[in-house]
Amino acid sequence: MSDFVPASANASSSDTSSRPVILVADDYPENRRLLYFYLRDRYEVLHAATAEEAIETLRTRSVDLAILDLNFCDGMSGIDAIQAIRNDAAISDIRALALTAYAYPDDRQRCLEAGFDDYIAKPVFKKGLLETIDKMFGSSAAGDGAISDVGKLWISRARDDEE
Repeated sequence: MSDFVPASANASSSDTSSRPVILVADDYPENRRLLYFYLRDRYEVLHAATAEEAIETLRTRSVDLAILDLNFCDGMSGIDAIQAIRNDAAISDIRALALTAYAYPDDRQRCLEAGFDDYIAKPVFKKGLLETIDKMFGSSAAGDGAISDVGKLWISRARDDEE
């Protein structure tokens, strides 16, 4: 993993034991850093520089949401990664958000068909990202930066297309 986040700050200084964990996987450190700053007040934020690293993190850590870039410079793509995640029984239930510069309606559909739960196009703005995550968690943000329904976070989820 890259080292742009201080070792003690894979979560912010407050207690993270009850905060949802989000993995941000993008090959550009600047993008990981930006998302870390957007998310750190509400979530414990982990990061990965490759799709392979993201999958390994998902297999070894309890993660509530994975945000995966679609295009990594080397190795697997985000589409390859989500397909591997959905085919691995140990991690197939993890919520996944596609992060991409592709912004056409059929790009969103392609991501959903590949196995992502939702999609957000770059450039990413904090408000839109947090609203998308709130929608995925089925909750709304409380004024203090916490999630008001944190006790209702899923243990296993039913995918929208299975309902």
